[in-house]
Amino acid sequence: MALFWASDALPGCHGCRQTIRRASLSTEKGSARFGLELLSPDPPAAPAPFCQPQSAGCWHGAMVGKEVAMIFPMFEGVMFISAYMPHMIAVLIVLATIVRKPFRICVVVLPILTFGLLCALAIQESRWHAEAEGYDMTQPSLREALEDYIASGKGSLEEILEGKKYPPVFGKIELMRYLNTWLGKSVFHDTDQDADYLPEAYNKGDDWFEATLADPMVYTGALYAGSNETVWSAQQKKLEFIAYSLDVKKGDKALEIGCGWGRLSNYLASKGAKVTGVTMSTDQQAYAKRMSQQLGNSENVDIVLKNFFDLDLPDKSFNVISSVEMAEHVGIRNYNKFLRKVHRLLADDGTFYLQVAGLPRGYASGYNHYEDLVWGLFMDEHVFPGADASCPMGWVVTHLEQAGFEVQSVHNMGYHYSQTLAHWLKNWEASKDTIVKAYGERSWRRWRVFLAWSVRISRRGGSTVQWITATKSGQESARIAAQNRLAPGIFQLPEPKPLPTQ
Repeated sequence: MALFWASDALPGCHGCRQTIRRASLSTEKGSARFGLELLSPDPPAAPAPFCQPQSAGCWHGAMVGKEVAMIFPMFEGVMFISAYMPHMIAVLIVLATIVRKPFRICVVVLPILTFGLLCALAIQESRWHAEAEGYDMTQPSLREALEDYIASGKGSLEEILEGKKYPPVFGKIELMRYLNTWLGKSVFHDTDQDADYLPEAYNKGDDWFEATLADPMVYTGALYAGSNETVWSAQQKKLEFIAYSLDVKKGDKALEIGCGWGRLSNYLASKGAKVTGVTMSTDQQAYAKRMSQQLGNSENVDIVLKNFFDLDLPDKSFNVISSVEMAEHVGIRNYNKFLRKVHRLLADDGTFYLQVAGLPRGYASGYNHYEDLVWGLFMDEHVFPGADASCPMGWVVTHLEQAGFEVQSVHNMGYHYSQTLAHWLKNWEASKDTIVKAYGERSWRRWRVFLAWSVRISRRGGSTVQWITATKSGQESARIAAQNRLAPGIFQLPEPKPLPTQ
C-alpha cells in the first residue's frame, strides 16, 4: 500500500477557495481516498479566515452569513441527562405527590415536553447546519448512505464521508437509537451490564483484531513523531511514554485495568514490575497469557478474568495503576465509583495513568458537531456498546479531582489517534480476503466504515484521546517527582526496537 499526496480545491467563497492536502491510500487492487492527513508529522493547514458566503456551496459559512454553531450545546445536555436522570425522576415523583392536583399534570408533562422540544431542536438544527455547509438536502442522510454501503457495497466510501453530498443530520435512526437504547443504557448503566456488552466489542476473534491491529495487538492510540512510523514504532513510543509517566521501577506492583491482549502488561514487566492485568474478555485473557509465556514473563504477569468493580484487593496494593482507553466503558454514572476504587488501590506515593477517549462539549463556532453525535451513536450500535463515558477533558479532570487525585499532566492526542486509526484502516483493507472468507462482506464493510469514519472524526476534532497522569492529592513527594519528570522537554523518545517475540 502506497501513500501519495493530492491537492483538491474545495468549493468555497468567491476568491476564497481553499486547498487542503489529502493523503490517499493506494493498494494493488485499487485506491481508497479518505482525505487523511495520514502519518504526517505536520498538522493540517488552518482553514482560511471566515468570510461572507457568495454561494450556497460555501462550506464554512452558514445561512445569512453566520457561522455554524449549536443553539444548545448538545453533548453538555447528554452528559447532564445521563448523570442526573435518576435524580430528576426522583424529584419529579416527590413533586407530583406534594403539589396540588391541578398542578400535578404540569409536573409530569412539562419535563417530557421540554425533552421533546430539545429532540425536535436537534433534528431541525442539524438540518440547518447541513444546509449551511452546502450539503444536498434532497439526498439520504449520511448514516443512511453508510448503511446502504454496508449492505450493498455500492458507491465510494470516501465520497460518502468526504464528498459533502450526504448531510450528517440527526434524524430518525439517531433519535430511535438514542431513545430506545443509548439513553436507557447510560442513565441506568450498571456494572453488571458490562459483561453483556463485551462479546460485541472484544470477543470477535483474534483473527479479526490481528487484521486490524497487526502484530503489536494494541487497541489504543499511539504516539507519532514522524512520517515514517510503523504501527509498532508508534505503539512502542506510546508504551514507553506510559512507563515513563508512571515512573515504573524494578519491584513495583502494577495494575493494568483493561489489559487487552497483554502488550502493556508485558512492557511494564520488562521494566521489572510485577503486573496484574484485568480483563473481562476470555479471548483477551487467553491471548495475553500466551504472550506472557512467549516473552518469558509468566511469573511477573498475572492476567485476571474479572470485572474491575468486583476485584477484591487490599487498599494501597499498587505502586502504579494504568487504565488505557477502558474507562469509557464504566459509564458516566459509575465514573466516580471507578476513580474512587483506583484511588483506594493506589499507594500514597503512587502514580495513576489514565488514557481515555472523549467528545467535545459542543460549543465550537464554525464547526458542525452533529456529525460527531451521529458517529457516536453508530459507534454505540456497532463497535463499543455501552461506552457512554467518552467525555470532555474538563469533565474527566474534574472527576479525577473529586476522587482525590491531583492531575500532573494532560495531553490532547486526538490527531495522533487519527493517525493510529489510519494505520488500522490500512491493515484492515489489506486483510479483506481473509476477513471476508471468515466473516462475510458486510462485516468487513461495517468495520471499514468504523475505521474510516473515525479517522475523519478524530482528525477534525469531533473526538479525541486524553493522556492524563495523576497522583494522590496532598502527597508532596509524589507531586514533586511527577512534576519534575513530566516537565516539558524532559521525556526523550525511545530508540526504535524490534517487536519483542521471545
